[in-house]
Amino acid sequence: MPPDAVRLTGLTALLSIALALAAYFFSLGSDHAATNGDELLYAQITRWTAESGQWLPLQSEVERHRNTKPPALFWQGIVSTDWAKNYELWRLRWPNVVYTLAIAAMVFLIGRRMGGGNGAGLLAALVYLCFFGTYRYGRVFLTSAPETFWLFLPLCLLLLRPRPVAPLGWGTATLFGLIFGVALLYKSFALAVPAVAGIAWWTFHAREYRIGPWLKKDAPQIVWSGFLSLAVFSLWYWLDPQRHLLLADFVLDENVGKFDTDGGNYFANLLWGGSSVWRNVVSYPINAGLLAPAVVAVAVLAFLRRKELPDGEKLLWLWLITLFVVFTLPNQRDERYLLPGMPALAVLCALYWQRIPAWLLGVSLAAVAVIALGFAAGGALLTRDLGIGAVYPWYFWVACAALVGFAVAALLRPRLIRVAVVPAILLLYLAFGLFLSPFDGPLGAYDETAQNFARGKKIMAPINFGAREEVYRFLLPGSDPQPYKIKKFPGIEAMRTRGEPFIISVPLAENPLEGVSGVRLVGTRIQLVDRFDNKETADMLRGNVSPHLFKKDLLVEVVP
Repeated sequence: MPPDAVRLTGLTALLSIALALAAYFFSLGSDHAATNGDELLYAQITRWTAESGQWLPLQSEVERHRNTKPPALFWQGIVSTDWAKNYELWRLRWPNVVYTLAIAAMVFLIGRRMGGGNGAGLLAALVYLCFFGTYRYGRVFLTSAPETFWLFLPLCLLLLRPRPVAPLGWGTATLFGLIFGVALLYKSFALAVPAVAGIAWWTFHAREYRIGPWLKKDAPQIVWSGFLSLAVFSLWYWLDPQRHLLLADFVLDENVGKFDTDGGNYFANLLWGGSSVWRNVVSYPINAGLLAPAVVAVAVLAFLRRKELPDGEKLLWLWLITLFVVFTLPNQRDERYLLPGMPALAVLCALYWQRIPAWLLGVSLAAVAVIALGFAAGGALLTRDLGIGAVYPWYFWVACAALVGFAVAALLRPRLIRVAVVPAILLLYLAFGLFLSPFDGPLGAYDETAQNFARGKKIMAPINFGAREEVYRFLLPGSDPQPYKIKKFPGIEAMRTRGEPFIISVPLAENPLEGVSGVRLVGTRIQLVDRFDNKETADMLRGNVSPHLFKKDLLVEVVP
């Protein structure tokens, strides 16, 4: 790509960087941020371990969850919350935002080196931050950002060397082994496979696939890197006083269990089903989110010129293919497993940006406009259903209208599409944060009276996913939420006979306590529901959106 192909310098660069930072830090403490259900489980393990006063063994309310991941993420959370003394979502999350921004910095350096200037580097970094997988998993309390950082760092160091195809060397192999070991301590010893395989393939390619010289000059260093990474991971085993549990909990259940076909046929599951190889085929575009058309175009363009790719591009593609192949082997496949490949994909997108057909980027811009309209429609529905006047500040509506106008204006002037699509996506993430503002503000929180009532009490709390009750510890500090499955709500009378305070989640228009004796409403909050079963989804597609999307959590006291 010519150095002047993308002009992101000076004031434009500063504004773009500011926009990206705002998108990633805004509403960081939101209960409704785009995330994954495992986040609250990891938060719960962090809190239990911190309250034990020991770094190890890891603790959990449910025994089968105690060693679900290695300790690095939980140690990170212990430090960021000061041993759970300041137990808040944003404190758990901000270190991962720093990791994500550090990855973006690496992407910038590689993009600048391979693209010929700061503009190309900044475009690559912003594309990475525009990927929905990055936004969803790179700013919350999950292992995705740390593992991506530590797995991608050696590739970054290789690409920034004066000669990327130079032999690895023992010093570099030792450094890479230590770096990979940290990634393993965040996620799993299984990450040693793609880490070592990626470097092995690259060095084999650099030797022009001559096996003799590779076995003699590169293989020993690569084996040493793999051994050293596993040695770092084994610190968990040697330091944990309950090491006898790690084999059953982590090795067999959490890792080997991913090859379990549950009585089915491995090859049949590989070729068909919700976790088949086809899920991996679409995983990179899914992680790219609104830039999925661009990612597909880059793959096609690179394939067409595969015989003339420079070494740097080849290394990036080898890494992407390695991750795809390795994470196709387990019977459980998920787009999250391929997130460590997204930094490489962002660099490639920047390098091919001028070759991507403008109409494909226009599809992304059109999607931005449609989603922004969806936020406005959702805000109007919530305002109508609550019936309390203005729910959103005036600038929410202005922001949605401006974002739609910005996207449409760029679509009407095709030469602006390449410049507009990245800031439009970042602005959409900010609009999403504004859409969440009522749920994160006073309407979405219990008032001081409810918080004082709940402090020191056991509260029966509804959950639709494992450890979802943990969120009520943030909403009702000092309380002890006890979970019950929302689909198995036994009824108010049955809850009343237990004698403990409880929370019920109901549509905004319902008042299940009306005319019921023996209970008293203590507090109310509204929430945005993000998990639906097939029946609820079908009902929403028929237009009955509000009763499923918006709920209120009633905190109820049992009275004589």
